[in-house]
Amino acid sequence: MADFGIPRQLELFPPASTGAEPASEEIATPTLPKLEVPAHPDSDTLPCSRRLTSLARELAAGLGLSKLARRVYVEWNLRMRTAAGRAHYRDNRIELNPALLKLPGVDGTAEMDRTLRHELAHLVAHTRAKGRRIQPHGPEWKKACTDLGIPDESRCHTLPFEPRRVKRKFLYECPTCKSHVPRVRKFRRPVACYACCKQHSGGRYDSRFRLEQVPGENESNEQVAANAAAD
Repeated sequence: MADFGIPRQLELFPPASTGAEPASEEIATPTLPKLEVPAHPDSDTLPCSRRLTSLARELAAGLGLSKLARRVYVEWNLRMRTAAGRAHYRDNRIELNPALLKLPGVDGTAEMDRTLRHELAHLVAHTRAKGRRIQPHGPEWKKACTDLGIPDESRCHTLPFEPRRVKRKFLYECPTCKSHVPRVRKFRRPVACYACCKQHSGGRYDSRFRLEQVPGENESNEQVAANAAAD
């Protein structure tokens, strides 16, 4: 199966200003102790966020970033699906995906530790930049990764997260060609079948091909995709 890679996400980019990037020395970094991984991680069984926060603060302090060390904290985000982690510049917060702990064939503790460092590197690079505009995964971030003990870190993860499945609550049908259009929300205005309008009306809206809602339909993504393929 092709490996496309999924970028870890950021909330925002730092504002532009001027200034020089301070130098930092590479150091031996602390590591996360082996944690007991629950069979079905949830809000009650996940490893304590305080332990992860302590590691993040120890790492930041080891780089001489005392202000970041006081403010950074780590928490689990149960809503995450395909992102391994996320760094928030505004409040120096790191979010981790609980699915890191239950991926088949993956060392949950090691991956959690690496993801924490990946996201912390964003906060380190942002702090060192002192307001300069920098690339999310540019040389400043790469330098921070090296200082945090992950010198070969990739900007994209390749973890086998289960994709988000969106429930399509509404189904529309073209009265002419009978093709189906699944929707999460209802159309707020009249919409016509694109294929029929293109073929018979020069691509202009034509009420003859206005999509009609199919009553009583509540199909999943997979079912609707199968219907569309059959049409």
